[in-house]
Amino acid sequence: MLDRKLLYEELVRQCTASRNARFGCYQVLRNYYLFGTKDAVGAPYNKILSTVETLSSFIYSPDTLKFSLHLGTEASNDEVFKAIPLATEVAEQWRASNTHIAFGLGIRWSLVYGAMLLKILWNEKRVRSYLVEPHQFGVLREDIMDLPDQEAFTHHYTMTKTQLEANLQGNPRKKSILERVGRSDQQSLPQLSTGLSRLLIGSPVGGVSGSVAIPGQQSSFNSGVARGPSYDYSPIVDVDLIDMCDLYVWDDDEHDYQVITRAAPDVIIYDRASASMGHVKGLPPFVTLRTEFNAYDYFWGNSFVAKLTWLQDWRTERLGQIRQLITKQYNPPMSMTGGVGITEEKFLAYGIPGSRLNSATPNSKLEVHAPDLPADMFAEVQQIDAMFEDQAGLGHILQGKGEAGVRSKGQADLMARLGSSRPKERALATEESAEDAAGNILRQVQDHSDQRFQYQVPGEPEPRTFIAEQFTRDYEVQVDGHSSSPIFIEDRKHDAVTLIEAHAIDRETFLEMFDPSNLQVLKEKLKVIEKAEAAAKQAELQAGIQPKAGGKSK
Repeated sequence: MLDRKLLYEELVRQCTASRNARFGCYQVLRNYYLFGTKDAVGAPYNKILSTVETLSSFIYSPDTLKFSLHLGTEASNDEVFKAIPLATEVAEQWRASNTHIAFGLGIRWSLVYGAMLLKILWNEKRVRSYLVEPHQFGVLREDIMDLPDQEAFTHHYTMTKTQLEANLQGNPRKKSILERVGRSDQQSLPQLSTGLSRLLIGSPVGGVSGSVAIPGQQSSFNSGVARGPSYDYSPIVDVDLIDMCDLYVWDDDEHDYQVITRAAPDVIIYDRASASMGHVKGLPPFVTLRTEFNAYDYFWGNSFVAKLTWLQDWRTERLGQIRQLITKQYNPPMSMTGGVGITEEKFLAYGIPGSRLNSATPNSKLEVHAPDLPADMFAEVQQIDAMFEDQAGLGHILQGKGEAGVRSKGQADLMARLGSSRPKERALATEESAEDAAGNILRQVQDHSDQRFQYQVPGEPEPRTFIAEQFTRDYEVQVDGHSSSPIFIEDRKHDAVTLIEAHAIDRETFLEMFDPSNLQVLKEKLKVIEKAEAAAKQAELQAGIQPKAGGKSK
């Protein structure tokens, strides 16, 4: 037992080797994203924030996302019809659990940190999803990209002692555990999080109550200028928290993860199989969210915000210098030669409108040193903004701005399609994460849900009923028609029109692909229309009118 405990401690140490170093980097990146500076002082205009918001809106949209099931070679033909209601169930679980919101927030913050994680659990009759920041996580090998390939990883969080006491109900070791947790002043892991379910945008990177911002120099733009209230959106948690750690270790014999729950300082609370906790057997309950893969051998990914920090500092510095020039133009510095006996108060009063300055010295002279403002004073700032757009791959047409030489809609659509290649690459990476999360959701439904579904087999009068557990495990959940990104919407609509004109799909499928508002209402109205058309055709046949090929009747 001692050897097993020493093994767990060594694995936790190895998985958390870079955690403190990454935390410092993440704190700076968070400040740049929220405030435009490396501290919480703030820039006059945060170009990083607007660029990240625009880019994230292009690569993911929660309103249009749909899923479909791709069956493997071992699946029977009967499974094809079962896949239709199960794909709908995935979409409903995705939205009912607010996973679509958490996923979008995670994608945005993955642009900041380089990676985020989404934890998916089953709670009664639906799934629940939680965002996990990268500093709350650790992996055994950071040179392996895929989480399922990791032999061990850790998840760090905090909880109150009362919450831990409630979780230990029925545990025979409850009293001894509560006496030992939190007794050591030197904890084995730093308290970097305030809890699993807290809202990311309302907390510091570490989530530590009373944490201080990383010191930095105040920008020249704000020097001596009255500013609004300074607030870093950090929650105040006035309660004692216990640092917790879940260590996941792959068990070759069970083909599942063994989960060891530890409380600070070194108290092992649980040592159990992952499947016994309601997780999908053989799969980690976490999904890694990334939007770019410039580094093929670094698990934590590349931060998009890190590419913009130099540009933001450059822009802030230049705006500060421009402001100084304009200020000197409105209130220029002055100098006086030969003005003997002029007091400082009289000299300063000369700047008041309507004031005059008299001097008894005959050759005294007052000079105003107003700087000349260059005609292209903001040209460099505009070039910096263009560099922001280039880093994001967002041209003028993608942002709804005009482009020189574009005179027709077709030309604009073509240029927008060609210019969206780089955001499309990020959108496809986002789809991979969405498919992993949706696949985990459907497997949770298969393991825990007793809901009954119906499917219709062509040629049979009555629908068949089944539960998700009776569905094959040989499948993949896919994002249907690249519906996760607004960039692909026009392409999907164009495909729908082409297919309906080629009579390759029916009108109900056309509505689903076009995805108009009030889709369910339109589908019900379509049934009425098709029923009326069928009745009219039947009436024509009974009247002896034979329809010709091509739809004409005689």
